[in-house]
Amino acid sequence: MEERGKGVNTYVYYVANSPLGPWTALEDLTPQDLGAARTIKVQFTGDLEREIITNPFYFRKEKHFLRAQIARITMTTTLVPARVYRFQEESTTEIEENVPEEGPIPVPSTEEMENKENWLHYTRNILKCNRITHM
Repeated sequence: MEERGKGVNTYVYYVANSPLGPWTALEDLTPQDLGAARTIKVQFTGDLEREIITNPFYFRKEKHFLRAQIARITMTTTLVPARVYRFQEESTTEIEENVPEEGPIPVPSTEEMENKENWLHYTRNILKCNRITHM
C-alpha cells in the first residue's frame, strides 16, 4: 500500500449522498482495490457499507470500490498544457513547471489546444502492479 500523500493515495476524497448530508472520508487504497476495480463491473448504489457481490469475489465494501474508481479516473484524466509544463531533462515520465528565461509563456489559442500534442498527463499512470511506482 502506498502511504498517504503519495501515488494513488495523494489525495483524500470525501463523499456524500446529498450536499446537505454528512460527508465521509474514503479510506486509502490498496493495490488489491485497484486490481478489483479493473476486473469487475458493479453499479454503485450510494450505500458505502454495502457488500459487493460479484465474480470474481470482492472482499471489501462499495466505499473501497468507489475510491479505486475515483483514483483510476483521476490518474488517467488529469491533463495540463504542454507549454506551461515540460518533461524533466533526466526523465520522460516526470514533469515540471516550464519557466523560460525570456519571460512569460504566451497563452495558446483555442485552435492550438485542440491538438493532442499540446497536452501532457500531469499525474503518472497506474502500473499493472496497481501502484504508481515499482516496489
